[in-house]
Amino acid sequence: MDVQDWQSGAESTIDAHLAAVIGRDLETYAATVHPDVTVIVPSGRIMRGAEEVVGFHREWFTDGDWTYAAEHVRTTVTDTVATRVVTVTVVGEPGAEPSRFVMGLTFVAESGRWLLIHDQCTVLRPD
Repeated sequence: MDVQDWQSGAESTIDAHLAAVIGRDLETYAATVHPDVTVIVPSGRIMRGAEEVVGFHREWFTDGDWTYAAEHVRTTVTDTVATRVVTVTVVGEPGAEPSRFVMGLTFVAESGRWLLIHDQCTVLRPD
């Protein structure tokens, strides 16, 4: 596989990962998660390992009528690491006040695939 295909594969995986969250697609989401993943949600809660992270998403995906939108800020891909920074807007239920944060996703290349190893969210402060 050439460099451009490898980079494209990383970006496609990240796109699929984000689309899985937006679409509440647990199977696709889980397929993009590294067994040793760490996720830090906006509240500061730290989750460790795919079992805990996928379990959290299983519950969240079935909870309420929320919406989730991610806006691309930057993507960087090397031979072994891919990162994407996005701004995220979550609305907990129709008519609710939106919650906004910045999310940094780090994927690693492993066995010919790209897998999420770290997800860090930071709440945006008003200017």
